[in-house]
Amino acid sequence: MILYVMRHAEAVEGNETLQDEWRYLTEGGRLVAKKMSSLIAKNGPKPRLTITSPLTRAVQTAEIAAEKACRKNIVIASGLLLPGADISELITYIKGLTDAKRVLLVGHEPQLGSFVATLLGRTDEVVALKKGACVTLKLDPASERPASFLCYLAPGKKRTTSFKKAFPQATP
Repeated sequence: MILYVMRHAEAVEGNETLQDEWRYLTEGGRLVAKKMSSLIAKNGPKPRLTITSPLTRAVQTAEIAAEKACRKNIVIASGLLLPGADISELITYIKGLTDAKRVLLVGHEPQLGSFVATLLGRTDEVVALKKGACVTLKLDPASERPASFLCYLAPGKKRTTSFKKAFPQATP
């Protein structure tokens, strides 16, 4: 399975009248989500299943990404991608998608970074995705280390296929 792990794009700040779950994408965030989604579509097989956190900013990012994916893309919201959700439950769920060949996850930091680090067997390292960025992994549920790093796409940066270059703060 090819697994795309994308952090939601820039959202407005919350305040006393705008609760966190209702924060929505800024205009700049929408533009970044469109650009990044186009890059994802150009740099590999297009996702056919998109799973998103149910928070507004993630759903908006996922919908923009799904527009660039194949026309048969399905978008579903899952509480497994809410901030603070159990990473091991998310991994179990993803491994159970045996018929899925290309999946896009849209969620939040620091959960996504921990999820990526866990799949890569780098649990002692900090992996932090920038807003709107996407990590592409090849997932093999039968392998000891279930995933291998393919590339990282971040807004305003070139595509990188080196984990060390993508996340220099993660490696000592």
